[in-house]
Amino acid sequence: MTTDIPTRKRVEDLSQYGKPLDDIPEEAKKAQERIVMEMIKLKYGRFGRFPFFIRMYLEQRRLKKYYTETMEQLRFAGAGATQEFLMLVAMFNIFARTDGRENAGASIIEMFQKVAAEAGMAALYQLDELVDCDGDVYDNFTKFNIAMFEGSQHLYDSTHTVDRDKHTITVTRCANVEFADAFDCPELRALGCNFDIGGYPAIEDRANVEFRRPITIANGCDRCAFSFYRKGTAPGTEEINGETVKWEPHLNR
Repeated sequence: MTTDIPTRKRVEDLSQYGKPLDDIPEEAKKAQERIVMEMIKLKYGRFGRFPFFIRMYLEQRRLKKYYTETMEQLRFAGAGATQEFLMLVAMFNIFARTDGRENAGASIIEMFQKVAAEAGMAALYQLDELVDCDGDVYDNFTKFNIAMFEGSQHLYDSTHTVDRDKHTITVTRCANVEFADAFDCPELRALGCNFDIGGYPAIEDRANVEFRRPITIANGCDRCAFSFYRKGTAPGTEEINGETVKWEPHLNR
């Protein structure tokens, strides 16, 4: 007598496989909404939230009117990414009027890192399902990661290489940086970078991966250099701008 053994899902069969980075899963959207609401409530009080969202609406209208040519130029990124960044720029501008630009940028970055750490990064990679897929977890993460970047060429120009215990992704054009520069908000150039810095440490153990990115376009380099090592195989040093340095997590950019 034989019994049917249920087959495990392939990573390629996950619903987010190959989806672009701006196709945000519902779980991540809900986490972002919750954290934004918590931030606004803390900053403006329970009843101050309503005037804030009215200001948000008016600020987005102002941006669309004032940056007409910019909005046209950024159509390459798609409606979802454009609307998301427009919302963040409007929020930044409102915070900056009372708190100053530096503090406003720090608040938005803190929010992004919190979203990434608490739910965003795990949702982006469908981690709860990915770890149960057929095959090696790190290898499946590698497939998923490369497919996601390949599906995001409207946002990033990227190439990749794959070895047994390491895969690299090199980005030579970043829509996030272009958005920030176009809307005169250099404080937001590294938003995506900070999402990564907040999010990857939260999933490294489960995905059996170690993330390193010592240089980024947002910080003035000509490319972003992502390295994803199989957990336990990463060397003690990295080459940064031609110099070999001892690796420390704070070197992630």
